Amino acid sequence: MTTRLTPAQQRLADYMSELSESAFSAGWMEGLEVALWQALPDKPFTYGRLALTSDHLNRLTELSTACGGWIHFDDEHEESFVSFDDWRRHLDPLQGRGE
Repeated sequence: MTTRLTPAQQRLADYMSELSESAFSAGWMEGLEVALWQALPDKPFTYGRLALTSDHLNRLTELSTACGGWIHFDDEHEESFVSFDDWRRHLDPLQGRGE
């Protein structure tokens, strides 16, 4: 069940999915949202087969700023929007585990 996303949120979700497809031939690679978030701001790196560039990261920044948050994927809700504050709170427990 995909959570209803606004057009701006859907553009971000679609772009993140495109990056996952390019990197791993997977619509949403597990951990995608964390890996991309950790690359911001402007820390190009290789993700699977994809060399993430400053252009990729700038586009992610533009899209996330436009919708005011980030996209998270889980098996129950699939692609879901989270505000920046909620996303940062979500990441806090992950920091100690190296994710």
